[in-house]
Amino acid sequence: MLEEKTSGETRVAVDFHRNWFEKRKTLRQLALNEFYRLKMHKTRDNTGVLLYIQIDERAFELIADKGIYSKIGQEELDTIACELISYFKTGNFKNGIVHVLQRTGELLALHFPRRSDDANELSNDISFR
Repeated sequence: MLEEKTSGETRVAVDFHRNWFEKRKTLRQLALNEFYRLKMHKTRDNTGVLLYIQIDERAFELIADKGIYSKIGQEELDTIACELISYFKTGNFKNGIVHVLQRTGELLALHFPRRSDDANELSNDISFR
Protein backbone atom coordinates (compact mmCIF):
# COMPACT_ATOMS: atom_id res chain seq x y z
CA MET A 1 0.00 0.00 0.00
CA LEU A 2 2.74 2.43 0.93
CA GLU A 3 4.57 1.94 -2.34
CA GLU A 4 1.51 2.09 -4.63
CA LYS A 5 2.18 5.71 -5.58
CA THR A 6 5.98 5.72 -5.70
CA SER A 7 8.89 3.96 -7.33
CA GLY A 8 10.74 4.25 -4.01
CA GLU A 9 11.27 1.26 -1.72
CA THR A 10 10.70 1.62 2.03
CA ARG A 11 11.50 -0.90 4.71
CA VAL A 12 11.64 -1.23 8.51
CA ALA A 13 14.36 -3.13 10.36
CA VAL A 14 14.13 -3.83 14.09
CA ASP A 15 17.30 -4.84 15.89
CA PHE A 16 16.80 -5.98 19.47
CA HIS A 17 20.39 -5.77 20.68
CA ARG A 18 23.96 -5.50 19.47
CA ASN A 19 26.09 -8.57 19.21
CA TRP A 20 29.63 -8.65 20.53
CA PHE A 21 31.14 -7.62 17.18
CA GLU A 22 28.91 -4.55 16.92
CA LYS A 23 29.74 -2.99 20.30
CA ARG A 24 32.12 -0.36 18.88
CA LYS A 25 29.96 0.64 15.92
CA THR A 26 27.83 3.74 15.90
CA LEU A 27 24.09 3.50 15.44
CA ARG A 28 24.52 4.97 11.97
CA GLN A 29 27.04 2.26 11.07
CA LEU A 30 24.65 -0.44 12.28
CA ALA A 31 21.84 1.09 10.24
CA LEU A 32 24.03 1.29 7.13
CA ASN A 33 25.07 -2.34 7.59
CA GLU A 34 21.41 -3.32 7.72
CA PHE A 35 20.66 -1.10 4.70
CA TYR A 36 23.22 -3.04 2.66
CA ARG A 37 22.31 -6.44 4.14
CA LEU A 38 18.70 -5.89 3.03
CA LYS A 39 19.96 -4.78 -0.41
CA MET A 40 18.23 -1.41 -0.09
CA HIS A 41 20.97 0.03 -2.32
CA LYS A 42 20.07 -2.34 -5.19
CA THR A 43 16.96 -0.51 -6.40
CA ARG A 44 16.86 0.66 -10.00
CA ASP A 45 16.95 4.36 -9.15
CA ASN A 46 18.68 4.14 -5.76
CA THR A 47 15.46 5.10 -3.99
CA GLY A 48 15.57 2.89 -0.92
CA VAL A 49 14.66 4.23 2.52
CA LEU A 50 15.21 2.25 5.71
CA LEU A 51 13.81 2.97 9.15
CA TYR A 52 16.26 1.16 11.46
CA ILE A 53 15.16 0.77 15.08
CA GLN A 54 17.56 -0.37 17.81
CA ILE A 55 15.36 -1.56 20.69
CA ASP A 56 17.97 -1.91 23.49
CA GLU A 57 19.23 1.61 22.90
CA ARG A 58 15.81 3.11 22.25
CA ALA A 59 17.19 4.76 19.14
CA PHE A 60 16.59 4.80 15.40
CA GLU A 61 18.09 5.97 12.13
CA LEU A 62 16.34 6.93 8.93
CA ILE A 63 18.65 5.96 6.07
CA ALA A 64 18.06 6.99 2.46
CA ASP A 65 19.92 6.02 -0.69
CA LYS A 66 21.71 8.49 -2.96
CA GLY A 67 18.78 8.73 -5.39
CA ILE A 68 16.63 10.10 -2.57
CA TYR A 69 19.20 12.75 -1.72
CA SER A 70 19.26 13.87 -5.36
CA LYS A 71 15.77 15.35 -4.83
CA ILE A 72 15.07 15.35 -1.11
CA GLY A 73 17.27 17.16 1.38
CA GLN A 74 18.40 15.90 4.75
CA GLU A 75 16.25 18.59 6.36
CA GLU A 76 13.05 16.92 5.13
CA LEU A 77 14.16 13.54 6.46
CA ASP A 78 15.18 15.15 9.76
CA THR A 79 11.68 16.63 10.07
CA ILE A 80 10.17 13.18 9.67
CA ALA A 81 12.63 11.80 12.23
CA CYS A 82 11.60 14.51 14.72
CA GLU A 83 7.97 13.52 14.25
CA LEU A 84 8.89 9.94 15.11
CA ILE A 85 10.69 11.12 18.24
CA SER A 86 7.48 12.82 19.38
CA TYR A 87 5.55 9.57 19.03
CA PHE A 88 8.26 7.53 20.74
CA LYS A 89 8.48 9.93 23.69
CA THR A 90 4.83 9.25 24.48
CA GLY A 91 5.26 5.49 24.07
CA ASN A 92 3.16 5.48 20.92
CA PHE A 93 5.58 3.30 18.95
CA LYS A 94 3.22 1.59 16.51
CA ASN A 95 1.47 4.80 15.44
CA GLY A 96 4.82 6.56 15.19
CA ILE A 97 6.20 3.96 12.82
CA VAL A 98 3.01 4.01 10.74
CA HIS A 99 3.13 7.82 10.63
CA VAL A 100 6.76 7.87 9.49
CA LEU A 101 6.08 5.30 6.79
CA GLN A 102 3.09 7.29 5.54
CA ARG A 103 5.02 10.57 5.55
CA THR A 104 7.98 8.96 3.80
CA GLY A 105 5.63 7.43 1.23
CA GLU A 106 4.03 10.82 0.56
CA LEU A 107 7.43 12.45 0.13
CA LEU A 108 8.62 9.70 -2.19
CA ALA A 109 5.41 9.84 -4.25
CA LEU A 110 5.92 13.56 -4.73
CA HIS A 111 9.51 13.25 -5.97
CA PHE A 112 9.55 9.67 -7.28
CA PRO A 113 6.09 8.87 -8.69
CA ARG A 114 5.34 5.29 -9.62
CA ARG A 115 6.26 4.44 -13.18
CA SER A 116 4.20 2.31 -15.54
CA ASP A 117 6.96 -0.31 -15.56
CA ASP A 118 7.58 -0.18 -11.81
CA ALA A 119 8.03 -3.42 -9.90
CA ASN A 120 8.26 -4.10 -6.20
CA GLU A 121 12.02 -4.62 -6.03
CA LEU A 122 12.38 -5.49 -2.35
CA SER A 123 10.47 -7.35 0.29
CA ASN A 124 7.98 -5.31 2.32
CA ASP A 125 8.45 -7.49 5.38
CA ILE A 126 9.79 -6.01 8.59
CA SER A 127 13.26 -7.34 9.27
CA PHE A 128 13.80 -8.55 12.85
CA ARG A 129 17.27 -9.32 14.21
